[in-house]
Amino acid sequence: MQINKLLTEKKEIENFLQSKLKSDQIAVDIEFMRRNTFFPEPCVIQISDGKNHACIDLTLDLNYKKIFQETFSENKIIIMHSCRQDLEILNLILGYIPKNIFDTQFAASFLGYKYQIGYAEIIKLIFNVDIDKTEKMTNWKKRPLSSEQILYALNDVIYLNNLHNNLFNELKKTNKLEYFFEEFKNYIEDIEWDPSSEFAWKRLKSINKLDPKVRSIAKIISVWREKKAIELNLPRNWVLLEKDIIEVSKKFNKDNVINLPSKKNSLNIEKFSIEIEDEIKNFSLDKKSDTKKNKKNKPQGEYKKVVDELYEYYKNISIKNKISYQIFSPKKMILNYVKNPNKESKLINGWRKKLIDTKKISLITKSLSD
Repeated sequence: MQINKLLTEKKEIENFLQSKLKSDQIAVDIEFMRRNTFFPEPCVIQISDGKNHACIDLTLDLNYKKIFQETFSENKIIIMHSCRQDLEILNLILGYIPKNIFDTQFAASFLGYKYQIGYAEIIKLIFNVDIDKTEKMTNWKKRPLSSEQILYALNDVIYLNNLHNNLFNELKKTNKLEYFFEEFKNYIEDIEWDPSSEFAWKRLKSINKLDPKVRSIAKIISVWREKKAIELNLPRNWVLLEKDIIEVSKKFNKDNVINLPSKKNSLNIEKFSIEIEDEIKNFSLDKKSDTKKNKKNKPQGEYKKVVDELYEYYKNISIKNKISYQIFSPKKMILNYVKNPNKESKLINGWRKKLIDTKKISLITKSLSD
């Protein structure tokens, strides 16, 4: 049964969830807005068990945590496509990340499909079904939603159960099911689901190109910006742009004064400048801990050579096994391993260890230990 309207009453929502969803696996997708806020604003959740499909309004004054308690219980498989943002929203709604998530985009990466393949593209490839994406730019907060918008939203879950079954069977047939589950578990565990400001400076693309003292100041300002964005529920760039963080840090290093650029919005620039100066005063600039340390016993060219060799070796194995090399051998994972060889590294353990030749890895990295 397909409900071609937005469910906006508590009773009809509960009736659908309790009476219609009998399957032990459900497909889920969430429409949200994030243009003017730090946190995503949940608008609509689409749910399907393969036979029954509905859109539920998430903007109502309801206790959704209680309403969805049984829907996201541990005995159900929750199917999503590209789950990262949807899980972030579920964490906001439920207060936890549901168990038994099966991400069809992630699964497709183990079966020869291109990395981060879109939902409409993989549905076309596997089922030869065209999904209309004309309502992609919908304002999902606006009410009422049109029948075209509701159908668009429903299309994002109608085929997900069949897609799950197809990919699951292919993973099983190719003996990659274990690989997928292990890697996806690592992926979920590595994400910080609750907002944290401590390492906000890592978002600055040019942070490592700065003078050490300027870099220290930029880190402090980045952390302040993150805290302020969370506090005000505003996008980071509405508080302060990255280029402004860099310029303000350079000027403070020179003049010992914070001068934030004026904003068109109602943010209190003068108050913010004082707050940042106080943050800097209360923070001890540790030049030793902030100075980039390079291993002096090996030239950088030697490290680059090893990284490139490892990358090509892993890439060839990934191609041979029809696993996306972005999943099999992320460049960051290789770089970390070369800089700090660790016997516990995921690069040489777990499911990857079953596909690689550890002697070959030792041979490639031998020059770094000589």
